[in-house]
Amino acid sequence: MIMKKGIWLGICLLLFAGNIPAQESGQAQFIVISKAPKKARVAIPVFKVKALSVESFALGEELSDLLGKDLQKSGLFELIPRESYLRSSQITPDVEDWNAWSILGAQAVIRGEISEFSPGQFEITLKLYDVLVQKAGLTKIYKGPKASLRRMMHRFADESIDWLTGKRGGFESRIAFVSNKTGRKEIYFADSDGFNSMQITDSKKLNLSPAFLDDSRLYYVGYERGNPDLYLIDIFSKQKTLVSGQTGLNISPAVGPAGKKLAFSMESPGNNLDIYIANPDGSKLQRLTFNPANDLEPSWSPDGHYLAFVSDRSGSPQIYFIDLYRGSEADGNYPIRLTLKGDYNTSPAYSPDGRYLAYSRRIGGQMDLFLIDFMSEDKKTEVQLTSTPYNEEDPCWGPDGRMLIYSANPDGNYDLFMISIYSKEPVRLTDWASDETQPVWSQNLFERGG
Repeated sequence: MIMKKGIWLGICLLLFAGNIPAQESGQAQFIVISKAPKKARVAIPVFKVKALSVESFALGEELSDLLGKDLQKSGLFELIPRESYLRSSQITPDVEDWNAWSILGAQAVIRGEISEFSPGQFEITLKLYDVLVQKAGLTKIYKGPKASLRRMMHRFADESIDWLTGKRGGFESRIAFVSNKTGRKEIYFADSDGFNSMQITDSKKLNLSPAFLDDSRLYYVGYERGNPDLYLIDIFSKQKTLVSGQTGLNISPAVGPAGKKLAFSMESPGNNLDIYIANPDGSKLQRLTFNPANDLEPSWSPDGHYLAFVSDRSGSPQIYFIDLYRGSEADGNYPIRLTLKGDYNTSPAYSPDGRYLAYSRRIGGQMDLFLIDFMSEDKKTEVQLTSTPYNEEDPCWGPDGRMLIYSANPDGNYDLFMISIYSKEPVRLTDWASDETQPVWSQNLFERGG
């Protein structure tokens, strides 16, 4: 894959060439986390299974493992290895040995029971026990077909995180990304852990830069007409509409709060890229930046007040922001530079709560991930998330504002990884032989399409 430097060079060449419903019981006290928390130690014994088929008995271990992986990835939980469990940890099927769990340092225990009540139809009862108070703090019952079982685990992981922190997790949401697994770059859609992937575009042309509008539609840049145009496509029906098809570049879509506005980069009369804002359908187009440099990769603050973007107006790609309440650059509303360190900073992404701005910086020839913390004492403290001998690029936030997905190339080709801002421990999501890049993470839950 071409690094961001190559992407910028390519843009310049193009320019100058002209051309599951749940029942709930139990409440618990929660901890509001403002900085890296101490991980809660949790035990998840293999779930019990009552099945109608031999194949279904494997679900007990498969689903309990999946739930454990989600909780670990959050950076909020430490999973207690099953081999360390004491035999007396459960006195009877319904009575826990709280002393045994306390010896292991467990703060929570999650029990599950899976029942196949008709062929291919399941009911799962999940209980999160608070070891300190010695009772269930969270109980959920899910019902559905086998295809929805993974989603049930993602949902319970989100509920467990909510129980612990008072803020729901984001594992049940979905992601979109670019992959060249077919030999050409197409847009794909998958669960947040990379499973159940589905190809969305099939134009046999170059497709880039997905951006969710809502739970069933996303924008992308496609070359179907031989020009980089901006499209809106329905994820499930695959029906698409042209949003911006001006001759030249129409790239870098970014959806504003509640999907009410769209920002993107478009080639201006001076053959440079400027930021434009429009309605979701591309109407009422307004130019925001007026500069002979290239401005692209916009990112909205969650309140819609600010727009961060990348510009090479200082001579190299740097991140700027502009106050949208003060008009356009033509009105004297000049962007302010955010990144003052490094000669190459790209891919800005506001966190859903507005506290952080994630981005990629080149250090020693490689791209690493950084955060700007707007709630720090000086309002601009930088936090380095990754430091490796390979590239980490294109960070995007999950809906809970505690995790990011990004692309990296530790094995040569690019794959997708997830990282918690607390643990800073990357977890691989894809392991394909192709390049998976430009991930975006939905901010909503998905009902349509399963």
